[in-house]
Amino acid sequence: MDRKLAVIGSGATGCATAAYLTMNGWEVTLCDTEEQAGDFPAICSQSGICLEGAVKSDNPQMPCCITTDFERTLLENRRILVCVSYGRQEEIARRCGPYVRADHVFLLSPGNLGSAVMRRHFKEDAVTGELSGNLWACRRKRAGVITVALPLGTVRAAAYPSEDYLKLEAAFGSVFSMEKGENIIEAALNSPNVTSHLAGAVLNAVSIERKNKDFCLFMDGMGQVLVDCIDQLEEERDRVLQTAGLQIYKGRSRGLMERIMEYGRHPELDIFRSLDGPSDFSHRYVAEDASCGVAMLISLARHYGVPVALTEAFFQISGKINGTDYGKTGRTLENLQLQPDCI
Repeated sequence: MDRKLAVIGSGATGCATAAYLTMNGWEVTLCDTEEQAGDFPAICSQSGICLEGAVKSDNPQMPCCITTDFERTLLENRRILVCVSYGRQEEIARRCGPYVRADHVFLLSPGNLGSAVMRRHFKEDAVTGELSGNLWACRRKRAGVITVALPLGTVRAAAYPSEDYLKLEAAFGSVFSMEKGENIIEAALNSPNVTSHLAGAVLNAVSIERKNKDFCLFMDGMGQVLVDCIDQLEEERDRVLQTAGLQIYKGRSRGLMERIMEYGRHPELDIFRSLDGPSDFSHRYVAEDASCGVAMLISLARHYGVPVALTEAFFQISGKINGTDYGKTGRTLENLQLQPDCI
C-alpha cells in the first residue's frame, strides 16, 4: 500500500502532524514556503521534530523530505494534508494550483470552510475536504519541538462537494480514524472554537490587554459566566444546525468546561489549560473564528430565520474592537457562493 503523503504547513499543527505520521510509518514530505520555513534548519540539525505532552516521541521524527518546492511535493505525493491557518489557505492554493492533478486528494486541518476557497484555484477537479476543527490542540515550544495537549481521536471530515466523501475516505481513512460529515458547513459549525473563542476573548478583554502573550484562556479566563455563555451559544448553534437538517456531533461542553475549572484536579487537562492565547484581539481566536465559523453560523441563521442574539452580540463586539465588518469580509454563504442544500 502507498504510504506516502505530504504535509503543507510548518507551524505547530503541520510539524506535529508530520512527526506523528512519521512515527507511525508514513513517508512524509513536509513542505512550506521559503518565508515560513524558518524552523527547517533546526529540524534538520536535531534530526527531526520532537513531540511532547499528550503525544510523545521517544526520538526526533525526521520526515523523508523537508522542502519549499511545491512542484516536487505535488509531483511525488497524491495525499496532501494542508495544515495552515485560514489566512494562508488561499496562498497555499495558489502555490499548489499549477501542479494539481485529478488524482490529488487534499485534506485541510483546520478546515474553516477552506475547501471552498482552495478549490477555486485548482485547474483540475481534485478531491478537497476538511476536518471539523483541528487535528491537535498544540503549540510550538521552540523550533522543532511541539507540545501536544490532547491525544488524537477519531476525526470528523467532510468533502467539498459532499459527494466526494468516499474518495476522501479512500485516501485518508488509512491515515486517520475518520467519520463522515454531511458537508463542510456542518463540519465547520461543529468545531468547538465557534462557540468558545469569541466569548472567551470578549469577556476577558481587559485581562488579555494586560497579560498579552502570557494570557491563557483556559487557565486565566474561565469562570461560571463564560461557561453559561458558551452553553447558550451552543444552544443557538444547535438550533441552526437542526433547522438546516445538519448533525450535531457532540453534546454540550459545560461538563468539560467545569472540569477545566477544577484546578488541581484532572491532571490530564493540565497541558490544555496551559495553552497560551489569545494574546490580543488580532489573534486567531478572534480573527479566524469570527471570519470563518461564526460568520457562517450567522449567515446560515439569517438564511433560515433562526434568531441567534447572543452569537450576534459577540460577533458585533469583536468586529467593533477590531474595526472589521466580519459579516462583509468573512466566509458567509454569500461570499463563498454556497447554497446550504447544494454542497
